[in-house]
Amino acid sequence: MTTPPFSAVNWDNLRHENVGAGLPSAFLDGAEQQLRRVHQALHAKVSSGELPFLALHDDRQTVDEIVQFAREVHESGDFDDCVILGIGGSSLGSKALVDALGAPRLRMHFCDNVDPDKLAHIQTALDWNRTLFVAITKSGSTVETIAQTLWVRQRLRALYSVDEARRRLIAVTDPQDGFLRELATQEGFTSFSVPPNVGGRYSVFTPVGLLPAALAGIDIKRIMKGMSWAVSTLRSADPTENSALAVAGALAHLSTHDGRAVLATVPYRNCLESCARWFAQLWAESLGKDGHGSTPVTAVGSTVQHSQLQLWMDGPPNTVVQFIDVQEFDHDITVDTAEFPQWSLVNGLSLGQILRSQLQATTQALRDAKRPNLTWTLPAVTPESVAAWMVCMEAITAYAGGVLNVNPFDQPGVEATKTIARQLLTQGARSTEN
Repeated sequence: MTTPPFSAVNWDNLRHENVGAGLPSAFLDGAEQQLRRVHQALHAKVSSGELPFLALHDDRQTVDEIVQFAREVHESGDFDDCVILGIGGSSLGSKALVDALGAPRLRMHFCDNVDPDKLAHIQTALDWNRTLFVAITKSGSTVETIAQTLWVRQRLRALYSVDEARRRLIAVTDPQDGFLRELATQEGFTSFSVPPNVGGRYSVFTPVGLLPAALAGIDIKRIMKGMSWAVSTLRSADPTENSALAVAGALAHLSTHDGRAVLATVPYRNCLESCARWFAQLWAESLGKDGHGSTPVTAVGSTVQHSQLQLWMDGPPNTVVQFIDVQEFDHDITVDTAEFPQWSLVNGLSLGQILRSQLQATTQALRDAKRPNLTWTLPAVTPESVAAWMVCMEAITAYAGGVLNVNPFDQPGVEATKTIARQLLTQGARSTEN
């Protein structure tokens, strides 16, 4: 890849010498040795296969299988819509890819909540003769997803022959364990496997994210090129060369030593809003442990300038804002205000120019108000650029876990909620029986 998917992140506005707040001037000097240790520990586990989430670009066989399957679906001409049944990491990553990159082949629908009204809409609004369903749960036993899947299976069996019903329901799950794997094996669904040692929120570059993306019509080989490029930038343990490592250390320091308890992610493109939501889950579920972490929030520029920005500027000094800038637009619109001379300041400008000037104004205003911020810049929204940014976010999260001395790959709080929910459901079932 000759052109990098994005330029190095600009985190100058996290430094005390630039904003009068935030990181101390000699931050990297004091943090370098710890960051090197964190880097070495993480990448040793990646290399050994214990944590392969940063090595998935090497799994070309899975990519080829997904590409072939998606091609067969498209060439059949049998489907117009695809419904993804999944929640959390089994939905947010694929939705981020689809919303960012579009769906030129199939219309994609995400049922990431067991809201019965949403499912009722799926039942009545879509033509089930031309709808494909993909059930995604890494464990194979996620209550919400299994409930949705069994409902879809029941309706498909009522509408079609066994073979036709089987053809319309795809499974993405653990290669061996869990109810969904058992069901797929028993009934002969087409299925794809999630590597057992890739956590759900780090699984966007497995079939969890790649299969929906390919079915939508996105070139997932380009996604993997972006991943490969980003991984290559993570090799160095020197934080002056590995910007993801430096930013991870900076964000961890700001949350623990500077009272920055909120991390806002603000893309200046509407199509990247779901990418920000994907990152929010990754950051919160990975780092919110033992009293550590910072609360992720999401917003879209320049809309945020007329809402949350007031709080970030003049409210409690507890927020770090990370922006996503995009230099090029697929479409742009030029403004002609010759008829209204009082608006000559925007005459001849494109809406893209106006939008990016608003971002520049926001970062400057935050800096002047001594509010730390950083900016990621993508040349354009492409499969390569989106994938590369997502890889860097995964790495930053994992590095930050090392700095904070928390395990970024477990979720004890989530598991506790699942246990309680199962107990309540069991009690409800017993009450119904009685």
